[in-house]
Amino acid sequence: MTRAALAALTLLALPLAAGAEERVRIGVATGLAAVQLSGRGLVAEPLREGAGRRALPSDRAEVRLEGEALLLDGVPVEGAGLSFAAEGPIRYQAMQLSGEVEVRRGPGGLEVIDALPLEDYVAAVAAAEMPPAFPREALKAQTVVARTYALSRKLEALAVGRDYDLGSTVLAQVYPGQGGADPRTREAAEATRGEVLVHDHQPIEAYFHSTCGGRTETGSEALGRDLPYLASVACGRCQASPRFRWELRVTAAEMGRAAGLGDPATAVRVVRRTPTGRAAALEVSAGRRKVRVATVELRKRLGYDRLFSLQFEVRAQKGGFLFEGKGSGHGAGLCQWGAAGRAKAGEDYRRILSRYYPRTELLKMY
Repeated sequence: MTRAALAALTLLALPLAAGAEERVRIGVATGLAAVQLSGRGLVAEPLREGAGRRALPSDRAEVRLEGEALLLDGVPVEGAGLSFAAEGPIRYQAMQLSGEVEVRRGPGGLEVIDALPLEDYVAAVAAAEMPPAFPREALKAQTVVARTYALSRKLEALAVGRDYDLGSTVLAQVYPGQGGADPRTREAAEATRGEVLVHDHQPIEAYFHSTCGGRTETGSEALGRDLPYLASVACGRCQASPRFRWELRVTAAEMGRAAGLGDPATAVRVVRRTPTGRAAALEVSAGRRKVRVATVELRKRLGYDRLFSLQFEVRAQKGGFLFEGKGSGHGAGLCQWGAAGRAKAGEDYRRILSRYYPRTELLKMY
């Protein structure tokens, strides 16, 4: 059994002590030369044995890395970094973090890590990833997904020895800071408190996306993750999404550049589709020259906020090409607009989750 599996079994088998809270560590920013924090009653403690907390002369602090030297307000500090606490939230740039923040030396510079209760994190992520105006049962499904994904990454961090559990951007889950939570997502998080989706005794990799366009994609095709619970399932409830259907016009010159041809494209055709009908590869021509382009790479080059999904048809149009598509996002796991549609139709969050993550079990961890 792997170390991650053992850790998962421990997390799921042992209840937390009375009054204890599951916590998560979020890498808010990395690779920095300097960090400015502020908070009422700010105190700092070096991350080394025997160090003590000390109040700062003001409610602001700057941590700087100059070569190997770690400086707090210009004064050298020994240790792996600094732990900060305050009487209320701590601010970093425009983000309102928890009252417990670390600034550590990392491989590429300073890391800002927000250490907070998991349920506070879940409420903030749910508000950032799903419109808080969505039906309550859809919000509850999203909170379970956010909690499950965070725990799966926490186990991964434990296995590899990472300073933080997961990042704060779309590469993980969008964490806007503790202050980004909404009363509706806080209520949804509390209603599902401690509930986690598991498969084979481990929290699943609970991926999600905006709009599947009718049917979800497999984890293997969408993410290179061949997992039994990331199967393709019928949705049929996301028609209300503003991106259920969309169009994108791309000029011949831009298409040629995106394909790496340099010259304007003269023809584009889909040469491979996934079993769900999504485009997997295109052949792009510029005169007699032809190249094969993976659609995941094309989407990255054209922009995820333009080519919303890979479920499209493409045809020549005067001066360029017209993409006519459905859905938004990679298509694997929970379809958020589908969840909203199912909630409106009367399904509860348990049934919604079982639809999009087959072969999983919903367990209450604490």
